[in-house]
Parts: sequence; structure tokens; C-alpha cells
Amino acid sequence: MERYLSHLRRGAEIRTQQFLDLQEKNPESPMYGGIRSGILEAKPTIYALATAVAVYNSDSSRFYHQQELYDAVNLALDFVRRLQREDGSFDFPSCNFKSAADTSFCFKRLYGAYRLLVRYDDGSLQLKQLREKYLALMHRSLEAVASGGFHTPNHRWGITAALIQGAGLFREETEFADRLQKQAARYLAEGIDGDEDGEYAERSTGNYNAVVNNAMMALFRETGDESYLGYVRRNLGMMLYYIDPDDTIFTENSTRQDRGKQSYADKYFYQYLFLCSHEGQDIFDGAAHKIIQDNKERGDLAPDCLHIIMDDEKMMNHSFTHYGFLDTYRKYFKNSGVLRVKNPIYGYTAVRGKSSFLHIKSSSLAVGVKLGESYCDIRNFIPQALEEKEKGCVLKGTAEGWFYLPFEQSPGTSDWWKMDHSRRERLINSQVETQVQVEELEDGLELTIRTQGLDRIPMRLELNIPAGTTVAHDAFWLKAAAGEGMILRDGIVTLEHEGKRMTAGPGFGEHEFQGHYSGEEINTEGYTIYCNAYTPFERKFTIRTVG
Repeated sequence: MERYLSHLRRGAEIRTQQFLDLQEKNPESPMYGGIRSGILEAKPTIYALATAVAVYNSDSSRFYHQQELYDAVNLALDFVRRLQREDGSFDFPSCNFKSAADTSFCFKRLYGAYRLLVRYDDGSLQLKQLREKYLALMHRSLEAVASGGFHTPNHRWGITAALIQGAGLFREETEFADRLQKQAARYLAEGIDGDEDGEYAERSTGNYNAVVNNAMMALFRETGDESYLGYVRRNLGMMLYYIDPDDTIFTENSTRQDRGKQSYADKYFYQYLFLCSHEGQDIFDGAAHKIIQDNKERGDLAPDCLHIIMDDEKMMNHSFTHYGFLDTYRKYFKNSGVLRVKNPIYGYTAVRGKSSFLHIKSSSLAVGVKLGESYCDIRNFIPQALEEKEKGCVLKGTAEGWFYLPFEQSPGTSDWWKMDHSRRERLINSQVETQVQVEELEDGLELTIRTQGLDRIPMRLELNIPAGTTVAHDAFWLKAAAGEGMILRDGIVTLEHEGKRMTAGPGFGEHEFQGHYSGEEINTEGYTIYCNAYTPFERKFTIRTVG
């Protein structure tokens, strides 16, 4: 573990040096500028402070007990106090003001730094002064957290963790601690939104899963209640099935801003490390080891979790015995409607309830599949059902064509925008049933697309590929540009991206319609290959890996 601790310290030192450099530019406002587009905010400084306190107390760091860093931390704490509102809250100035949730996230880092100041107390007046400042900030923060509200599911657990931690920290103030405990109980009474598969409500594999896990770990640590750790175990187990063949996280099913964004599992490192160091689970040991070793080998900045690991002796002293994620898997998450399959050659995902319903990936070459369907208010086929098969799945959906009818009684106004259109009857005069059968081949997928019902609807099979991909055909060769596309009328194309190749086809092109003029989902970041047909139709289309 020592070589990885060295990597974590190096990352923490880089972040701390950035903190010092920014403070030198503007000592009155540490971390101001370049962190949140120039918006004055306390959170980036609070986060940087936790990292700085870690390296200040690490006897292997070049910042160990460095006076310059101590002075900078002192100044930064004063800056944070100036930005703290009178009610104790902090702002997230892009959208949330006097925010209990964002204050709880700030509290998390304040508390983490404070614990290090206690654990590594050397009896000096300097650390005593820092602890006093931290305690004052946290006490005021908890006033805001206890009296505020939230917006999203994960906010509840950040708030709850802060309340429980605060009740323990200020237990001698019995009335205050009791108030925090009672407010935490109100949140916990709602029940935690983790299902048996380990999925949380926001399905945010790229971000908020880790946020909720952090809160559950805090609740376990404060209460000793194993049920909180159960949510973490299940989620981290689930996450192993959400790692793509190139070791990035599949995020297309997220309901939050991480959807479609590529990232590695770095933010989960300390969570896997916690479980394997405390419980000896080999599969989590391998995951933690792979995350940190791969991060180091890529030359990426180490995960920002040194302050967490330094507060846990078992994590500090853990020795890895395994390495790697799951080589192969097949898992259907029924609640979220996601089928995840990985083999040594490729991986794919089928998703219920999403317009981008199929994704196949070989290393870094990813192809997303959609069906454009401009039919009444519908713009894309969205499967309402996903049925898992032995070697594949079937996705089905039905769309209806409808029209408003006149009100049976006067709507009471001639102003269209004031009318209650939900009271109107609708005439449904047609429907289209669409089925996509996905069959697994040794080297890829075969899709069988069938439609029945209303005829003459111009539908589009859409392949979304990364910009910069080379697209080769017997009749042409091109470099795919972002936001552009083509109709593949016949034949097979070969796709090549970063040394990986796939073939796709055969193409078909019965029309040139590429979508309605409003409400269309436009692939602006990648390139789109269209294959077009009129309903009703049945077509087979294969996507295969090459080499």
C-alpha cells in the first residue's frame, strides 16, 4: 500500500501547491478565480483545506508541519468564515443559495479535516487554534443543515450524515445534539432509496452513487449500524457490472448530469479500499487495487481521498492481494431495466425506457443505437419492455397517433394558453408496434428490427459513433466529424477509432428524411450513420468487432 500512499500524497501535494499559488495571488480570497468560473465560493477552499491538512500532518510529505502551509490554512479558514452566511449556510452559487445540502457537503470536508487534527494532535498551540476554527465553522454549519431542506435524493443522505456526525461531535451540548438527532430521524424515516441490486434512485454511476456511499459509510461509522454498510456493499457490487471493456463507467442510464460522460472509477477507490481492508473481500480488493494502479499508470492525478485514508488505520496498512475488475459478466437489473453483458471481445448494454436503447463497446470504440420515429409527438422509439433471452434480449414499444378533439363544454376562455388541455378528449387513430431483437454473436450483435401497424412512417436506424472515427466503405472513405452524418444505403462500413475496428451493416436507404424540425435529439458531439426505411418493415443489421 505504501507506493499507492505515495501516489495519493503526491496528488494531495499538487492540489495543495495549487491552493498555495492561488492564495498568493489573492490572499483575501483563497481559491478565488478559475475554480467556479470566477464565482466567489467557499466549497472549493473547504475541499482544498481538507487535502492541505492531510499533507500538513503526514510526516512523509514535503508539507509536513510547514509554516507557510499552516499560515495559508489559517487565512483560508478566515476566508471561509467570511463567506459563511449568518444562518451558518454556504452557497453553491451556480444555482443553490442558503443551501442546507451544499452546506452538508462542506461540513463533510470540514469534519474530515478536523478528525485529522484530532488524530494527529501533537499538543501544539497551532493545531489547537485550527481545531477551534473548525469547530466554530462546523457548529454554525449544523444550524443551517438542521433547519434547511433539499432538492435531490442524495441531498437527504448528505444532510443526514452531517446531522449524525454533528450530534456525536457536539454530544456534550445535549439540547443541540438532540435537535440534530431528531432532524436526522425525520430524513431516515423516509427510507433509504437503495434497492436489492445496489441501485440508488438517481442511477448516477458516474457521480452520485459515490456521494450516497460516502454518506452511508459515515452513518455506519457514527452508529455502528451494519445496515448502512449494506447499501455500500450492494452498490459497489453493482458497480462492477457497470465497468465497460475500456475500464470506464457506463453512465447512459443516469438521471443526472453525469449521463453520457466518460470517467474512470477513481472516486470509488477509497470505498472499495474501506470494504476490502475491513472485511477482506477479494473482489473489492481487486477493484481497489486496479483503480489506483491504473490511475498511477495513466499518469492521472491521484483520487482526492488522502484525508479519508489517513483517518483509518486499516486502510493505511492494507496490502493488496488481487487485481482487476470482472473479466466477463451478464446481469439484468430488472428495477432499472438495464442488461449489462461483457465478454473478452466486447461488451454491450440494452436499456429500457431510453431513446438510446443499445450500446456496444470494444475497448474505446463505442457505438450507440437509436431508432428515429417522427410520429405525432414521438421522436424516437423508446422501449417500454425489455425481455432478457439466453443470448440477447428483446426490446418492445408501442406508439400511438393522436389528435385533440373540441371541448365538449366551453373551456371558459378563448385564450389557448389558459385552456386546460388535459380536459380535452383525444382521438387515437393509429399505432405502431416496434420490436428490436438483439442476438449475441461471438464477435458482436445481430439486430432484427420489426415494425407493424400504421404504414408509410419514415423511420431511421441511427448509429452514433465518436467524432474522429474513420468510416470506410467500398465506395468511400471519410473521417467522421462532430455533428455531421450520412445515410448508408447499402453495403458494410468499417469503423476504426484509436486502433479498434468494428463493421456495421448492411445499410438500407428507402428515404432521406432525417427527423422532425422540433423536439429532435441531435447528436452534436459525435457522428451519425442513418439507415432508413418505411413502416412496416423487417431488417437485420449486424455490428461486429474486427481483430
